[in-house]
Amino acid sequence: MHHFDAYSLGATLYMPVLHPNVADILHGRVPTPVSSIVLCLEDALAEGDVPDGLNRLDDLISNLPEHLPVRTFLRPRNLDMARDLCFRAADTGIEGIVAPKVTPETLYDWLDMTRDAGLSVMPTLESASFFDPSRICAIRDILDDHSDDATRIAAIRLGGNDLLSTLALRRERGITSWEGPLGWILSMASSILISSGYPVAAPVYDVIDDLDTLQREVERDVAAGFISKTIIHPAQASVVNEAFRVTRGDMEQARAVLDCQARAVFQLGGVMCEPATHRAWANRIVARGEIFGISGVSSKLSQMPCNNHQHRLSKNTKGVG
Repeated sequence: MHHFDAYSLGATLYMPVLHPNVADILHGRVPTPVSSIVLCLEDALAEGDVPDGLNRLDDLISNLPEHLPVRTFLRPRNLDMARDLCFRAADTGIEGIVAPKVTPETLYDWLDMTRDAGLSVMPTLESASFFDPSRICAIRDILDDHSDDATRIAAIRLGGNDLLSTLALRRERGITSWEGPLGWILSMASSILISSGYPVAAPVYDVIDDLDTLQREVERDVAAGFISKTIIHPAQASVVNEAFRVTRGDMEQARAVLDCQARAVFQLGGVMCEPATHRAWANRIVARGEIFGISGVSSKLSQMPCNNHQHRLSKNTKGVG
């Protein structure tokens, strides 16, 4: 079963927990163009800033409003920190934990720990071993064996920057992830995981002022079945959210496919529609349309303001992809 409700993550903004705007975002005092954020205590913080980051998190949690305006996740540095964060975040408005550098050997610990805390989890696959398809299959098999935890998998994230680091590479301006060395793992990992029903989120494009390449990249992400994309600046949000909108033609065809009176095979808009094989696609299109809207029609996500002047990048925003 595909978890298309994960589309509600939208463009997921990674922020260092020490970013000066975090409290204002969590309290709804400044507008934000995203529907989910990750407060990062891992690569986005220098080692010496970790104590300040934990203290800041304590302050944030102790003053959280009853209802958060965005889905909020925490990204710890390791399992030990995660255990502490799960204790702090339990019974608050924080939704879950982004688990960094997960392996098949550690996935059990992340699942058990977040289950005990009543939190969701986003396992992040970002180590060199995941260039081997058998390791992706191992992650899938563990999740299949823990079907009771399936609803707590907010998404499976692919950590593009860390994967490139294992090759001594980084993202290049003007080249989408699909055109570079990540193309193999994006195709392979998404095919294995998405075909088993798991929602997969696409990695960040961290050249902030190159929105043209971001647009080309996220269009490929959407076409491949990814349900969300990491961003590191609010200026990227509108490009991502727009790419996830559906066309009128696709929505019309999807609803026709899902019509209980639909013929076994029919043509609509010059396209063959076959409900027996296109029903899952149609459910995906309807889910995307309900969350992101129809191209050319105003939607809730498209109206979210950016206010770039209120979201200046902190000097610590490195390494959040």
